[in-house]
Amino acid sequence: MKSYTMYHCHSYYSLLDSATKYQDYIELAVRDGAKALSISEHGKPLNWTEKWGACKKAGIKYIHSVELYLTESLDNKVRDNYHVVLMARNMDGLRELNELVSRSCDEDHFYYVNRISFDEFLNMSDNIISTSACLASPLNRLPTTHPRYMELAQKYDFLEIQGHSHEDQVLFNKRLFDLSKQLGTPLIAGTDTHSSSKYMAECRQVLLEAKRKSYGDEDSFDLTYKTYPELVEMFSRQAALPEAVYLEAIENTNRLVEMTDEIILDTSIKYPILYGTREEDSKKFVETVERKFQDKLDSGVISESQKNAFRASIDEEMRVFQKLKMDGFMLSMSELISWCKDQGMAIGTARGSVGGSRVAYVTDIIDLNPETWHTVFSRFCNEDREEIGDIDIDCVETDRPAIFKHIIDRFGIEKTARVASFGTIKEKGVIDEVGRCLSSRWIDMMGGNSSDNPYSLKNIAEIKAEFDSDPEGTKKKYPDLFYYYDGLLNVIISQSVHPAGMVISPITLRDNYGVFNKDGEPCLMLDMENIHDYTGLAKYDFLILSTVTRIRDACDLIGIKYPKTNEIDWNDEAVWDDMMTSNAMLFQFESPFAFDCLKKMRPRNIFDMSLVTACIRPTGASYRDDLLSRKIHKNPSPIIDKLLENNLGYLVYQEDTIAFLQQICGLSGSAADNIRRAIGRKQRDRLDAAMPSILEGYCSKSDKPREQAEQEAKEFLQVIEDSASYQFG
Repeated sequence: MKSYTMYHCHSYYSLLDSATKYQDYIELAVRDGAKALSISEHGKPLNWTEKWGACKKAGIKYIHSVELYLTESLDNKVRDNYHVVLMARNMDGLRELNELVSRSCDEDHFYYVNRISFDEFLNMSDNIISTSACLASPLNRLPTTHPRYMELAQKYDFLEIQGHSHEDQVLFNKRLFDLSKQLGTPLIAGTDTHSSSKYMAECRQVLLEAKRKSYGDEDSFDLTYKTYPELVEMFSRQAALPEAVYLEAIENTNRLVEMTDEIILDTSIKYPILYGTREEDSKKFVETVERKFQDKLDSGVISESQKNAFRASIDEEMRVFQKLKMDGFMLSMSELISWCKDQGMAIGTARGSVGGSRVAYVTDIIDLNPETWHTVFSRFCNEDREEIGDIDIDCVETDRPAIFKHIIDRFGIEKTARVASFGTIKEKGVIDEVGRCLSSRWIDMMGGNSSDNPYSLKNIAEIKAEFDSDPEGTKKKYPDLFYYYDGLLNVIISQSVHPAGMVISPITLRDNYGVFNKDGEPCLMLDMENIHDYTGLAKYDFLILSTVTRIRDACDLIGIKYPKTNEIDWNDEAVWDDMMTSNAMLFQFESPFAFDCLKKMRPRNIFDMSLVTACIRPTGASYRDDLLSRKIHKNPSPIIDKLLENNLGYLVYQEDTIAFLQQICGLSGSAADNIRRAIGRKQRDRLDAAMPSILEGYCSKSDKPREQAEQEAKEFLQVIEDSASYQFG
């Protein structure tokens, strides 16, 4: 079976110019025997790492590429914006291409679109392969007498012919054929594919019309995916070039497979470097931990009674951090949060599993004493951890820009960037977009607007209301509108910046991954999932928590400083009584339902309040009423009852599972957390493999006969399995 390599195509990451998922192109390429694929998005190779991963999984080569814009000069703002297709020949080419795209997004380059100058294009190395692209090529739009025409023509590795049966394309193909003979530059057959099928081409057209976009005569071009025979037929029907010429041009697409190296993406964990080397960071972190630990002991923040427990935990945590080479990450978090507090910024107490780290408390990353509140370290980190460290920080919205600026100033603009995010069309958004297109078509057909328009704003609003109550029935009732529904649902249509995320990297970002400019800040061309799955980069999330803002504002109004947790009397009965009168500033209890649950239990301490927080989740419904009425739950044995006594006997938290496996069954923190995760993911084989150790540990703590003790342990493990979906983190 003959095949070709599709190198000039666009997915929905060519925003608003395609509705096709890139995965569809990969499936078609594999089906038709292609050995490689290049998805040349307009302007920026957005989320290119996931395309690399998908191609690798499918067993075909990923060719890193982009259809970039050219301008004759950056000196004058002229909207010429010619097109060129660029492909990375090797890893050096990938970095050079990413750097070019990043530069094209700088303020001095951007004009309507991101672009590079003719000079920058001409100065590219041989590590980048270029083709002359479509009718927007300078070789088509510039006169042949232009002083730089031949200089540009000689730069291309390939002159790109396309098979569209349009007079302009026919003339351009003939001109390129003449140039090919004159310069000895080979022709290559481009498809400029924008849709995977006729149906997806129709969906693309609806999207273009809904967004009032048009590409002139090119709107009539057939830009759907073509098999090898269909591509040959397309050029034959065009009749612009001899058969031998276009067949060779098609075959030249397969030369790209030989001309390009496999892209090797380093997905290993990459924590930032603060003091030149990881070794120096580790040394600095040890010094910081010991100094701050002693400070907290001297000041009484950590009591003498907790000293030994802290010492043992710190030693174990530091061993884990050093083994995972995570100590530099923890040092960076400590320095960032300390800087925020030095500026008088209000920072949340702790969010998530980092609340179990004694080192995090000692170094001021969190303001929650894990010894006081009985939180578990191994849920945050253990020596078998495979994922990169992650700590979310709560802050005040007006402080966040200053925090981001400090990060850029501290680590450098080349190694810091915001995180991209992408907007998609959701269910009712599809109805809006299709309705807008069909309304416009109806108006054009009927010769003007009227109240009879079935796709008027009023009618579309009514259709959306019907869809809310009966989705399937509404689809059947309005087949013309919903014909496009599946093709447009979840199509990416916009690019923005994640409000909370910032990456700090030990390697430069412009060349390794690509960045674009957003309000003067660099932003990676990758979203949060791509960063997590394919880069190994450390992401820092500064989240807005309105409760922190309200507490800060209240402190400012009464003239006191933002409190630390060790300064608060958590047993003040008057405060607990007052909580029952208003839910103002009670995090997680803003809704009437949540506040009503709180009043039913009438908590007298943080442990009670935490139980209410857990049980108000939908997954807490099975035990909510009993817990709120303080009904004591009995477990298979007294030692389990003792373990869960602060929970009134209920298995509520993920930490409870870890505590059972660690404190009763004798597993290490690492092993306990791994088993917890295996249970949550329903990986029964991993639980079965650990069962002998679990039973041995439990039986050694039990005073019951072996057979009875094993039965108790198995019974409680079944409770853990059944409750895994609702345990609170």
